[in-house]
Amino acid sequence: MSFAVPDVLRREAVCLGALNAPSGRAALTDREIRDRLEAPVWPGGSGPAVFEVVRPGEKVCFVISDHTRRTAADRVLPVLLSGLAERGCDARDMHLLVATGIHRPPAPEELGRILGPAVYGEFRARLHAHDPDAADLVEVGALADGHRVRVNRRALEADRLVPLGAAGFHYHAGFGGGRKSLVPGLAARATIAHNHSLALDPREDRLRAGVETGRLDGNPVAEEMLRAARMCDPDIIVNTVLSPSGELAGVFSGELDAAHRAACAAVREMLGFGLEEPADIVLADAGSAGDWIQSHKALVNASRALRPGGRVILRAPCPEGLGNERFRHYLRMESTARMCAALRAQPEVNGQTALSTRERGRCAVLVTDLGPEDRRDLGIATAPDLESAAARAISDLRAGGVRRPTYLIMPQALYTVPFPRGAA
Repeated sequence: MSFAVPDVLRREAVCLGALNAPSGRAALTDREIRDRLEAPVWPGGSGPAVFEVVRPGEKVCFVISDHTRRTAADRVLPVLLSGLAERGCDARDMHLLVATGIHRPPAPEELGRILGPAVYGEFRARLHAHDPDAADLVEVGALADGHRVRVNRRALEADRLVPLGAAGFHYHAGFGGGRKSLVPGLAARATIAHNHSLALDPREDRLRAGVETGRLDGNPVAEEMLRAARMCDPDIIVNTVLSPSGELAGVFSGELDAAHRAACAAVREMLGFGLEEPADIVLADAGSAGDWIQSHKALVNASRALRPGGRVILRAPCPEGLGNERFRHYLRMESTARMCAALRAQPEVNGQTALSTRERGRCAVLVTDLGPEDRRDLGIATAPDLESAAARAISDLRAGGVRRPTYLIMPQALYTVPFPRGAA
C-alpha cells in the first residue's frame, strides 16, 4: 500500500530514499516449477532430484506448513505429485503432515486453501496435524546441553521424509523454511520452548545478540534448530520463495541446509536492501497485517534502518486487534525484568514478541486504529495521522539536538529488510 510522505517531513527533513520490493513479478509456470525440482541443491554440487529420491512402493511423509505461512504448496504439490506418478509412485502410499508447532490445527477450509481443492480432496483421509503434546512423540537425540529432542512419530515412520516450506525473513530464526519445518514445526512443546529460550540473553534482560532477521550463522536459535532438525534425517526438502504479493518466485530443493540457504539467498536478493547510512526517521507501513503481532514485523524491519535515538513512524491499522490474549498478558508486565524472568521460567514466542515490542516500541510513533485498551497495553506512543506523527518525531529529534533530520521510506516494511553494508 502506498502512502503520501507527510508535508512536515518534506519541508524539514532530508530524504535518503525508499526501499521498495519488486512489483509485477510473474509467477513461475508449472514447467518452470518442474525444471527447478529437477535441479536440486546438494553439498558438493550433485545429488538426486526429489523424483529420484522417492521410489515406487515407499511410504512418504510430506510435511507442509500451516495456515500461518504462505508457501504456494497449492502450486508446487500438484507438479511434484505428477512427477512422482510418472515414475510409478502411488499417492495412496503418501500422507501429509501439517507442521503446526504450537499453533492450532488448520480448519478444513484453511487446508483447502493451503493445498488447493484437488490435492486436498486426494489427501483428505491421509492428512494429519502435528500435536506438540501427543503422548507418542519420538526421541531422536540430545542437544549439547542435554535437552532430549522429541518429534512427531509419523515423520519418522515413513520411508521418505520430505518437508515443504517457504523461505522468508524471520525475526528470531533468521529465515523461515528449511530446518524450521521440522523443529519447531513437528517438535514437542518442551523442545519448542527450549529453542525459544535461546532468544533471550543469558545474563541481561534483553533479546540475545545474533538472534535477528536474516541471520543463520551466529544465531543460536537458528543453529540449534538445524542441529535438532538434522536428527529427523529428512531425505530432501522443497522450499519456495514468494514475492510480497504472493507470487511464486522461486523453488529450491535438495539437502536440508544447502537447499534452504539457496532459497534464503534468493529471498535476500529480492527483499533485502543494502543500507548506505541509517536514518533519523523511518516512515514505514505495515500494509495488510491484520493485527499487531503481524505488524510488529514491520517495526522490527524499520528499526534496522534507524540511527540510535531516531524514530520509526509506523502506520499499522491492526483491524483484528493485538493478536491474542497471551501476548497481552506479557505486555501488561510492569517491567522488562519481570517479562524476561517469566520467559526464562517458561519460554513462549508471544512473550518474546512482547519483549521485542517493548524494546523497539520506545523509538516508535504509531498511527493505528487500535482501541484505547489495546493502545494502553501496547505502550507505544500514538498519533492520529502521519502528519502528526512526523511532527512529533521531528520535535523529539530536535530536543535531542538533531536540527535537520534524515528520513527513509519503507512502504512495504512487512517484507523489506535493510542490511547495513558489509553485514552478514
